[in-house]
Amino acid sequence: MRKQGIDGTKVLNLYDRMTGIFNEIFDSRLLTVSLFALIGYCVLFTQRKFPMRWMIFVLFGMILLAFVTLTARSGVKARVHFHRGMAALWFALHGMMVVSGLFYEDWLSESVPLLICYPVVFSVLASRDDEDTFRAILRACVFAVLPFLLWSYVRVPVTIGYPGYKGVFYDANCLSMCCIVMTAAALLLAYAGFREKKRKAALFYGACALLAAVTLALTLSRSGLLALAGVVTILTVAVIAGTAKRPARLLAVLAVVIALLGVLGVQITMDKIYEAYEEDYALAVYNYETYGSPITVPRPEERTLSMDDLTSDRWGIWMTILDNMTWNGHESSVVKEWVAQDGAGERHFNAHNAFFGVLYNNGFIAGALLIAYTALAVYRAVRYYWMHRRESAYAATPLAFCAVFILVGLFESVYAPFSVIGCTYLLVQAPLWRADLSRRTADVIEE
Repeated sequence: MRKQGIDGTKVLNLYDRMTGIFNEIFDSRLLTVSLFALIGYCVLFTQRKFPMRWMIFVLFGMILLAFVTLTARSGVKARVHFHRGMAALWFALHGMMVVSGLFYEDWLSESVPLLICYPVVFSVLASRDDEDTFRAILRACVFAVLPFLLWSYVRVPVTIGYPGYKGVFYDANCLSMCCIVMTAAALLLAYAGFREKKRKAALFYGACALLAAVTLALTLSRSGLLALAGVVTILTVAVIAGTAKRPARLLAVLAVVIALLGVLGVQITMDKIYEAYEEDYALAVYNYETYGSPITVPRPEERTLSMDDLTSDRWGIWMTILDNMTWNGHESSVVKEWVAQDGAGERHFNAHNAFFGVLYNNGFIAGALLIAYTALAVYRAVRYYWMHRRESAYAATPLAFCAVFILVGLFESVYAPFSVIGCTYLLVQAPLWRADLSRRTADVIEE
């Protein structure tokens, strides 16, 4: 019977020939270390808000990605069959991003590694045992973010309330992105420790998850809190559906957590909106007293809510993007049409949405392909979990990070090859590229 999918063996063979002796030098036990370096690099530049040129940042990320693939190879020849849908959508999406880069060169630096480098990583990681790979990635996520959290608490006093705690990071949103990655990873590791009866490991990673979740709450990032609620919900439902003996208790805990996060999210939203109302009115009063300009802004208590208020101006940006779609994108990620229309001055806002960001930067064809690829990845992540839920404590890993990517991506532009969320999301979905999801490794080729 002919196996479905695209055979990725040639990719592995070409990779082995190119690396040659390096496969013998780099021990596969160094995978966690190389992943720690890669994700730590992403966290560092999230913390610093990318101070160097984007192309240089991507170049160093590609070098670290090469170390990941070198240390991931086990030395055993394997045959990987890629899923046709995943592969086709991937190459169509990032091929379109390269086409956009031919018109606007700024997009080539991130589209090329996505088009070429990550499929090699998928081949290598899909030839390994999934459990070992997931464990290495999740540990790297926890230990890459943890030093920055400790550094923040040592150097910057904790503040509670608007505009949110940012620690040593550029802003609170940057800190929240790292926190949600660490929280999701630590929760998965804690659950695995519990399943494997490793109490000390379970307690340690549970404490790490709690630290990251509390820090995330202090940032007052609504996208981060939404992602946290989504991840907790998905993991709890997955546990209940797959292994729970006392589902009522877990459902009760889940309901309480969701309710608390919902109340917190609503309160944060209303506080931010009212703060913006007060700032607008104060500026209008200042212009009246200084320049004699009429006050056209209502008092804060007289304002009514709008979609722009609820989304911190994002709704207006998204509608402007839809009104200015092109097939090949735009030169800059700054939505200039919205800036001109809104009179935002120096507020050079990007799309603040992963999907609208690709649509605006690279064209509506690329935007549609990203939505299609993401939907297929989620579908296959659900199937992967259901097939392996009883035999593997890490089976929910791709599903959890699909949720993180989508929920944060609704409000932040996180689809980039080496953003901390984008990179982690891509790494954990490598097994989803296998045509046969029932397997947890590729076919070994007999010598």
